[in-house]
Amino acid sequence: MPHLHILSGSGASLRRLLADETAKLASAGYTDVRRQEGGEWGALLSENRGRDLFGDLSVVVVEEGETLGTMPERFAFMLEGPGAGTHILLVCKTDGPRPVAKEHEALCTLSKVETLPPWSKERDGIILSEAGKHGVKIARNAVSLLKELFEDIGELASEAEKLANVCILRKRSEISVSDVEDFCMSDGNRNLLKLLDGLCSGNRVESLASLEGMSSRSELTPLLSALHNRFRLAMYYALCPDERAGYTRALGAKDYAARLAWGAADLYGSVKLRDFVTGLIRVASNERIGQGASWRDLDVLVIDLLSSMKGQGQTANF
Repeated sequence: MPHLHILSGSGASLRRLLADETAKLASAGYTDVRRQEGGEWGALLSENRGRDLFGDLSVVVVEEGETLGTMPERFAFMLEGPGAGTHILLVCKTDGPRPVAKEHEALCTLSKVETLPPWSKERDGIILSEAGKHGVKIARNAVSLLKELFEDIGELASEAEKLANVCILRKRSEISVSDVEDFCMSDGNRNLLKLLDGLCSGNRVESLASLEGMSSRSELTPLLSALHNRFRLAMYYALCPDERAGYTRALGAKDYAARLAWGAADLYGSVKLRDFVTGLIRVASNERIGQGASWRDLDVLVIDLLSSMKGQGQTANF
């Protein structure tokens, strides 16, 4: 009888989890790995009831396991413990149906992709660990930018590994924020980041140049959403500076965005930030209902904000 090992998650993290679990089984002697379509529960379990003709320990990988639905109770007797000669790795999306009923989960091995909140220090550890494996260091601001760009833990680790290899090829010992911008961002994302960061720091030239570059190549709605997310946070910081940590967690802000938003809060003040955020909402609403919102409306908001700077911005540690 086979042992059922359920892997659940999404994105690159789920792929890494599958690779890790397959490697663990290989080290335990399960070297015969094959893939199989899900089909139906009865066929899947009956076809993998024992070892193959040569007695090898085997692993059967079943992708999109959620399409099987929940295993009927009548098949529960066909499951064996972790010592079985065949392990079925059932790869499932987190938002799919439960593969087995709760009362049968004890018969299976359950592995879930770890999820970490944006402000979690464990996310820093993942990046530092991947760079360290290759003997490479990474700058603090590069760590912050990577966390801002990639939510999925698997993608985060993969990008850190890629950057470490770039450094090795270039015979450098540290990953810089420029490396992240050059190798992890598209032109559109690079312009967006420069606009957000330029506005937060009061860099008029960079902000307006980035906005001009995006106006001919990007859609307005996603940009409005990104600006709203960053400057809504800044507005709350300006309104209630003593509750900064609470707003950071409530809005799920990463430390990179939070640090820049705090600078914007000091630079513009609560009144101008409130006007800017409400202006963004108005432009987005007009765009949504087709009432003539345009890039010109956003230009006016940006110029008005940049004209209202009251001093030099500050940064904060989060």
